[in-house]
Amino acid sequence: MTRHLSSLAFMQTFSAKLDVALGNLSLAQFPPNARRTMRKFSSSEVAALLNVTEAYIRQISLKDQGPSPEVANGRRLYTMEQILELRMHLAQNGRKKWMNPRRVEGEQCQILAITNFKGGSSKTSTTIHLGHYLALKGYRVLAVDLDPQASLTSLHGSLPDFDYRDGDTLYSAIRFENPVPTEQVIHQTHIAGFDVICAGLELTEFETAVALEMRKSGGTGFLLRVSQALEQVADRYDIILMDSAPSLNFLTLSSLTAATGVLIPVPAHMLDVDSTAKFLELAGSYMQILEQVGTSAQWDFAKFLITKFEPNDHPQANMTALMRQVFGDDLLLNSVIKSTAVADALTWKQSLYEVQRARFSAPKTYDRAIESINAANAEIEELLWKAWGRK
Repeated sequence: MTRHLSSLAFMQTFSAKLDVALGNLSLAQFPPNARRTMRKFSSSEVAALLNVTEAYIRQISLKDQGPSPEVANGRRLYTMEQILELRMHLAQNGRKKWMNPRRVEGEQCQILAITNFKGGSSKTSTTIHLGHYLALKGYRVLAVDLDPQASLTSLHGSLPDFDYRDGDTLYSAIRFENPVPTEQVIHQTHIAGFDVICAGLELTEFETAVALEMRKSGGTGFLLRVSQALEQVADRYDIILMDSAPSLNFLTLSSLTAATGVLIPVPAHMLDVDSTAKFLELAGSYMQILEQVGTSAQWDFAKFLITKFEPNDHPQANMTALMRQVFGDDLLLNSVIKSTAVADALTWKQSLYEVQRARFSAPKTYDRAIESINAANAEIEELLWKAWGRK
């Protein structure tokens, strides 16, 4: 049988068409000169973030202490920058221990790898929601997109001066020839305290570069490339989050070596759990080889997180019970539920923290989703504190 469809023509044709279509959609959502801004927060939301009463927030405002909020329809609204200013004001007054949660002398920058073999396990959603949660809590956060598909990058819309076609990804800082300083590939986002290193297709070049380097010099030096790049900027951040590609390649191995902690999102489905088992088996074999050559990864913690959980789904409940039996304390107590609210927010290229509750037609759906995400993120925050030796 004669085949008449050219594979090259097929790939090139639809690559070009999709590039144009998605580019037009992006321009419609984010015009060239448009810059995203973070929404403002009510005094009740600010009180919850600072773990004080709303009355106390109102008292500070009435006494003209701290930042001056916008007043609209009798409601006080704070920008994220003002929340941070207010947090530092309260920290100076010594009202509560760790009101300013940023790490102090002797505490190491925590580098957390969010990784799994399986696509669709909510790695990017987990990363973006954890990152925004920590930034709202006052931490200095850097998110590193290690997936050439660049989902985490696209969630930030139009970033000033970013062009992945011009080498503006982590690859420029970890390549073997003429690497650039890591600070040159960091971009500030519209969220105060949350920076990002973007991704693009050129990240795939790291795999070829490592193969060539190993042929020339041998050894496992490539494993230190991500660690060395992040060390250059670690003093600027409290937490660095790495969103890995759904594969166990050289870049993922390098990120696991750089990590001080690992988070593995797993939906409670048979195929996802089975895929996770294969990921762990393959990763274990690689780690064994690395230990034999004296290059082992040491972590403060490694935990599993159940994602896309549907509490009323009987097979998922059974799978969750199995996972709790197998993983024990290494499975986080809190699960992230499957929610149309999260799906809608990501469609709008936003995390749930960026969207006003009133925008959802079913606010209770938002409430359930944000409660679930907050609980999981708070549990991860406790792990970070434990790694720092805080009580």
